[in-house]
Amino acid sequence: MTEATHNFLLPVFMSFDSTKETVSTAAPKAQESSKSSTSVMTEKQREEEEWESINVLLMTHGLKPLSLVKRTDMKDLIIFDKQSSQRMRENLKTLMEETSRQQNMIRELIETNTQLKNELQLEQSRAADQEQRANDLEQIMESVKSKIGEMEDESLNRVCQQQNKIGELQKEHKALQAKCQHYKKKRMEQQETIASLQKDIYRLTKEEEERIVTQNRVFSYLCKRVPHTILDRQ
Repeated sequence: MTEATHNFLLPVFMSFDSTKETVSTAAPKAQESSKSSTSVMTEKQREEEEWESINVLLMTHGLKPLSLVKRTDMKDLIIFDKQSSQRMRENLKTLMEETSRQQNMIRELIETNTQLKNELQLEQSRAADQEQRANDLEQIMESVKSKIGEMEDESLNRVCQQQNKIGELQKEHKALQAKCQHYKKKRMEQQETIASLQKDIYRLTKEEEERIVTQNRVFSYLCKRVPHTILDRQ
């Protein structure tokens, strides 16, 4: 890697095994060299495509891509063998996949957090509505209690007034009964007096009748006497 370009510089399709083979052998056969060259080119293209896909993942996550070097100048370069290059691609791919997974997880957490916030706001709004409704019901209940208290007071006052009225009526009834008894007694006394007076009248009437009869008899007797004197005439 070099800090001058701010990119990762990787050699394309170079390995310690291929270098050793180039130094130790001089391609004894042209046909085998052609086949080997074709195989190497195919492998290089595949590896280059893999690195390009890795660069796409890096740039997708906001990272700088890796530079693919196609020169033979080894200055300021670090060379990896095929196995290390493969492991690096796999590690980068795994890292990007893990990063994508974590980003998705973070996105899901953010969405979940937003949903929870919305649900919390909704529950808080419902709780506020229920609290307001409870306060309204409490006020209504207090008003009903006050009204019931007033009705109870009015009912007690009415009952007290009725009891007082009943007491007065009872007293008046007793007074009327006493007066009635008094008048009955007085009427009986009057009836007794009337009966006594009627007896006296009857007795006096009889006596008067007897006196008149006696007077008439005496008068008749006196009238029949002979001779009549001046006194008898008188």
